Amino acid sequence: MSLSRRNFIKSTALLGGGLAIGFNLSGCSKAPPYPNMNATALQPNAYLQVTASGEVILQLHKVEMGQGVFTGLTTLAAEELKMDPALITVQHAEFHPDFRDPEFYVMITGGSSSLRLSYQTLREAAATVAAMLIAAAAQQLNVAESSLNLHNGKIIHAQGELGFADVIVTARGMSAPSVVTLTSPQDFQYIGKYDQRLDARAKVTGSSQFGLDVQYPNALSAVLLRSPDFGGKAKSFDAIAALAKSGVRSVINVDGAIAVIADTYWQARQAASAIKVEWEKGPLAGVNSDALRAERHSLLATESGKNVEEIGDPSAASGELFDALYDVPYLAHATMEPMNALAVVKSDSIEVWTGNQAPDIALSAIADATGFSREQIRIHNQMLGGGFGRRILPDYLVEAARVAQLSGHPIKLVWSREDDMRGDFYRPNSSVKMSATVEANVVTSLQAKVAAPSIMGQFVGEVSNTLLPQWIPDGLHGKLAGLAASSDPAATEGLIETDYQFPYMRTDYIMQETSIPIGYWRSVGHSQNAFFMESFIDELAVKTGQDALQFRLNHLPVDSRRRKVLQEVADKAGWGRPAAGQFQGLAVHESFHTMVAQIVSISIEDKKIKVHKVVCVVDCGVAVNPDIVRGQMEGGIVFALTAALKGNISVVDGAVQQSNFHNYELLRMNETPEIEVHILESAEAPTGVGEPGVPPLAPALANAVYAASGQRLRQLPLKLV
Repeated sequence: MSLSRRNFIKSTALLGGGLAIGFNLSGCSKAPPYPNMNATALQPNAYLQVTASGEVILQLHKVEMGQGVFTGLTTLAAEELKMDPALITVQHAEFHPDFRDPEFYVMITGGSSSLRLSYQTLREAAATVAAMLIAAAAQQLNVAESSLNLHNGKIIHAQGELGFADVIVTARGMSAPSVVTLTSPQDFQYIGKYDQRLDARAKVTGSSQFGLDVQYPNALSAVLLRSPDFGGKAKSFDAIAALAKSGVRSVINVDGAIAVIADTYWQARQAASAIKVEWEKGPLAGVNSDALRAERHSLLATESGKNVEEIGDPSAASGELFDALYDVPYLAHATMEPMNALAVVKSDSIEVWTGNQAPDIALSAIADATGFSREQIRIHNQMLGGGFGRRILPDYLVEAARVAQLSGHPIKLVWSREDDMRGDFYRPNSSVKMSATVEANVVTSLQAKVAAPSIMGQFVGEVSNTLLPQWIPDGLHGKLAGLAASSDPAATEGLIETDYQFPYMRTDYIMQETSIPIGYWRSVGHSQNAFFMESFIDELAVKTGQDALQFRLNHLPVDSRRRKVLQEVADKAGWGRPAAGQFQGLAVHESFHTMVAQIVSISIEDKKIKVHKVVCVVDCGVAVNPDIVRGQMEGGIVFALTAALKGNISVVDGAVQQSNFHNYELLRMNETPEIEVHILESAEAPTGVGEPGVPPLAPALANAVYAASGQRLRQLPLKLV
């Protein structure tokens, strides 16, 4: 059985199964009070509070980084409280144990899991509040609870209405019900029907507060000069010229980097350019991305790898062997808002204002770096100007806290775009050998051998001190990282979770030992493995002389969700009937419990690929907010199209060569195609939408390029020759 990245974090078996460690950061300590607890408010759970004035406040326990949870989660609560979502006040939640993800076991936003994992929990929390308000009103009015209804912050009864504020005192004296009844889907007023976006107006008008917007009295600005080489540290520095510049307060060494502290960001940035630093080469000196790719090719040719999945009888693999080698490069997250944090360190406390996807992890990382306890640290999350997995890691929060601690000043640390581009945790580079056996135009086997570095191994190495109880010996941390690396499912996800049917199927993984810092990038392993799988499936269709759509349908069960979205996208896009001068490519992929199919229409002129249209069909369970689902599919397609046509981080001698958007380009408005999104009707609980729009795009585009040019491009970004 393969080890999922969530289940690894949940529970890791060590020493031959002799010791099982469950990750529970709270240990035996008493849980803190609910966030923003108010003695006069009704708050039966961590998620919702009704104040004495009748205001309903939702603690947003998942961060809003553009994916729509600000609206989506509020809609879930609004449904059970029978009130317009716009009437609910939303606050960014601080850490509380009740907000820990039931799959990751930490408070985190990732894996396109926010709606899926909150759908039941948040509705039950709101239904509990609703039941207590109804019960309190029934007691005060001396009527049956069944005679009362909620509507937009009021309790409606035969003679009129009561405000929530009118029953708070009574409600607070009641016990929360142990069982609540949730609204039936046929009675939904908001779920699946609410098409507003609650954070839109504030973002459009500029009143929404992101980490970069936070101000604090007498806070100074800081920038860090970091080694251009991964892991390098300052040996010495000359700051005489920098200290003479206007507004500069000090220049200090902070854990091997040089912090320039000034009155404003621009003063600090300008002064930083005047500092002369002698850097030690880091441990990755001499590492080059081209050489790493060559090494992966060698591993694929010489190593058998670890078998992570095998289905069917190997003897069924008869006929001609057909194989192909695919490659993808490192990719940066390139969030619109660079990394930043404002830290205030006092003798007995630390407060940090920032945008971060995993405050639970950040608390422990800051504690570990500063010597403070977790209980002495508060993280105030703000809106995130993009996350895509980058803001799961807490490095920039730790930096801000350390600069503030060592300087003695409140510090606002801001990364430049160059800092962000060269100091990322990148999407891994990866290579795969796809192979099949074909006999009499029948595919008898399908196999994948992956060579890639391990995200999990690096991630556990980065955060093991924050995830493990303090009594775990330090020597076990490295063993955990090694175990995680060897069993990293991110390297093969999307290859093994498929309902394609062939007589024999197998997937193997070879871990590449050397890598620059890597991390979770939007759709993680699915981002490259969909390209590998769906491109090769297309190759097999050509090899056997079949239509790409029909070949897929021939190898799927009749009740397959994959079949359903394929048939729908073929109908909506007019598969096989492209516009004059255009060519179509098709791909389908399941990630984060969501199935997405896409058809891309392109033309080629002077070896340049022009994408005209992308038609997308998504099966994501009930669409809590259909407009947000469409927006996430559109955003994922643009994000993926950027990567497919342009994305490439290159490393030479242990340093990233790209520095800004002039040499790490993003898709421009004039390059963006028409995008058409269709959402399949469903009564199932919601699944993820933040990431699943990404994986099918690259293979659909590559398949269209083959149809147009006859060139089978097996390496990203796509370049015609």
